[in-house]
Amino acid sequence: MEENKEMSFECKLARLQEIVRSVEGGTLSIDESMKLYEEGKKLIKELNETLDEATKTVAEVVAE
Repeated sequence: MEENKEMSFECKLARLQEIVRSVEGGTLSIDESMKLYEEGKKLIKELNETLDEATKTVAEVVAE
């Protein structure tokens, strides 16, 4: 989802937690579960990219 790029890290993490709760609840159809799974995968990728960037920045600051 393109709008995820504009969400803060904290909002993305909260949305991912919401997705996990929904999927674990077991009340969704398989189609709904798959849709949320795909959204969750995208969020995880974006969150990892943000964390990688932050790690690089911290490493650069510490190296100075």
